[in-house]
Amino acid sequence: MIKTIVLSLVAITCTLALAAGGGGYYWYSNADVFGAPMTASQQQAYRHSKNFLDTQFVNTVETNLDQSFGLMMSSLWDYITVQELAPERNIDVVKVDVSQVNTIINKTQLLWFGHSSFLLQTANQTLLFDPIFSDTAAPHPTLGSKRYSKNLPLEPAQLPPIDAVIISHDHYDHLDYPSIMKLDAKVKHYYVPLGVGQHLLHWGIAPERISEMDWWQAKDLNDIKLTLTPARHFSGRRLGNSNSTLWGGWMIEAPEQRIFFSGDSGYGPHFKEIGQRFGPIDIALLDTGQYNFRWQAIHMVPKQSLQAAKDLGARIVMPVHWGAFTLSLHPWDEPAEQTKLLAQQQNQAFVIPRIGELMQLLHEPIVRTSWWQKY
Repeated sequence: MIKTIVLSLVAITCTLALAAGGGGYYWYSNADVFGAPMTASQQQAYRHSKNFLDTQFVNTVETNLDQSFGLMMSSLWDYITVQELAPERNIDVVKVDVSQVNTIINKTQLLWFGHSSFLLQTANQTLLFDPIFSDTAAPHPTLGSKRYSKNLPLEPAQLPPIDAVIISHDHYDHLDYPSIMKLDAKVKHYYVPLGVGQHLLHWGIAPERISEMDWWQAKDLNDIKLTLTPARHFSGRRLGNSNSTLWGGWMIEAPEQRIFFSGDSGYGPHFKEIGQRFGPIDIALLDTGQYNFRWQAIHMVPKQSLQAAKDLGARIVMPVHWGAFTLSLHPWDEPAEQTKLLAQQQNQAFVIPRIGELMQLLHEPIVRTSWWQKY
């Protein structure tokens, strides 16, 4: 997708080119938004991981990413010239009644902010996944497309105290520096893949508030068990530090439900293994957007997401990684339309909530209109 392959390489390169003077280079070298530089000494701590090879993290199956100059230029050209990638008008979001998320929660409810950001409240805990509340998913507002909605369902200041912020990987549309800074005073703890904690430390967050985890490692959060699971993807926020941090999905085992979030991932055998270890899973939030033939190894198309749901033994599938930003070259609503069509054909239960809709997960799936079609 444009953000992962093009943003990591083209957008940053364009930044340097557009600001060819010393000021641009100084910004790139020193701006906090880029996170930690990931030096060799910082990476020493991760050499124990089976997923760390030489100087970088690796996938469990071969995942070749064409990052040639030709790919970058053809992707950028397509991104500029392809039409109708975004909705014709701004998406209306559901404005959340703040009292519904600020009271003690003894049930399981989920609030989707669009893309891969969601608030999960269960077992009297509030968890926030991959929060991005910025208008663009990029290191600078000029380098990304605008969010499809003018407003958020909730502003960061309206969120309740957050027991845990949980990050899948360090790309800009999942680890958003401005959002972390706005939220930090509310956050008790951060759970992140190996290496991602270095970015948080760089941003002034105390080490005792950060838990870095490897694949299959689990942590207890009162009555909730969090496990970092494998994913087929990559990482990096700067030129030259690709795969310097780990990526993954998350399994959330709560008393009422088992919830799985894939993070960004291409299809692979890890979904079946996750299903064997944790299934049956009540609801799986699966990467189903910002896909393209150029990066099919690292982002699933809807057909693959439905297969992943079967591998997981998921009762319900919910497509995420869509609905907020244009980061690829498919129509913005294609993930929802294709998920609905394929799920109905396969008798797979699914949910595609409106952005801001507060779902009571024990009562899902609820029949919904195809709200995206009116845009």
